[in-house]
Amino acid sequence: MIREADFARPDAPRRISLTRFRAGEYDPAVKEKRPILPAFRRELERIPPYRVDTPAHEIKLNQNESAIDLPAGLREQILIRLREAPWHRYPDYPARSLERLIAKRIRVAQARVMAGHASNELLYATALATLERRKTMVTGAPGYPVAKLAATLAGGRIVEVPADARFQYEVGPIVAAIRKHDPRLVFLPSPNNPTGSTLSRDDVARICSATGNLVMIDEAYREFSGVAIQSLLKQFRNLVLLRTLSKASRLAAFRIGYLVGDPEVLSRIERAKPPHSIDVPAQIAGETLLASGDILSAEIARVKRERARVMKSLATLPGVEVFPSRANFFLIRAENAAGFYKYLLAQGILIRAVGTAPTAPPLLRNCLRISIGKNRENSALVAAARRFFEREGR
Repeated sequence: MIREADFARPDAPRRISLTRFRAGEYDPAVKEKRPILPAFRRELERIPPYRVDTPAHEIKLNQNESAIDLPAGLREQILIRLREAPWHRYPDYPARSLERLIAKRIRVAQARVMAGHASNELLYATALATLERRKTMVTGAPGYPVAKLAATLAGGRIVEVPADARFQYEVGPIVAAIRKHDPRLVFLPSPNNPTGSTLSRDDVARICSATGNLVMIDEAYREFSGVAIQSLLKQFRNLVLLRTLSKASRLAAFRIGYLVGDPEVLSRIERAKPPHSIDVPAQIAGETLLASGDILSAEIARVKRERARVMKSLATLPGVEVFPSRANFFLIRAENAAGFYKYLLAQGILIRAVGTAPTAPPLLRNCLRISIGKNRENSALVAAARRFFEREGR
């Protein structure tokens, strides 16, 4: 029988109550003053958690979302369907109705589409389905950090191929890395996040020809790029396209992504994906949007116009380098990037500081990523930038 007095031994690291001992706060074999931490994978020790700092702001240009919400009438249709839906039942799995509407919108057979809980879930599932211990993923640098996280947790090895000085892909080195490392997975966003650079149709064909293993092109921002590679799916069975309804489609709150590829390839990836992952509100929102006709093209055109206007304006400022982009965001490098970020925040404008922290990748040092907002928000950004950099250049 354990008694309170048993904890007064000279060799005990501290006095602890019997109640706390029973609660699991003390292990006589471990002489420390804290509860024992359960065991976790070693890889987690070198992976920082993915977090987005969101200080107080009035203008939000830091997460590449759509600056314009869905029309009020469409939002009301979604709410009506949600009120009528049974809340005590699981969502459809697979989400066949949603997949059918996606397939109709992009003009492919329904068997070539697999929906998931945002593109990130499908990226994780693909990493789990392809990578094993010591198997390799080839990707670009700088690139989407979640891809590296997914590959690491799947047990894979990561080979990064640096972009050129203007953050454009260099296909020759990518193909060379594929031939050298024989990767199970090649992951390349186009347009790339955070740089906005793209791969051409010929680039993707060349990469797919260099390997028989899976090539995933992340097309989260494809509507803004003007680059079409979907037709390559007929030629390359090892090509899969990762897409989302979070950006141009304005459904970021509902987290809907999908893959387009060979049905047998999708079947393998599906086995690594959690079931029932797209909840009822997301399925309803996606189905309602896709059945509503074209409500996106005017906003996509506006974003492209504003992207050109804002980039051109910032490129004229002293000490600012603006990099090419075909996404709904762009990247700049500034001599005093940290100071500019703080100045904008003081003006209520929030952008993404991708290269100001001491731990930032060397390629991104002094870089900032800016999303395209509403016209007046973009004008406020340009005016604030002009005040700051013209003052800095004196």
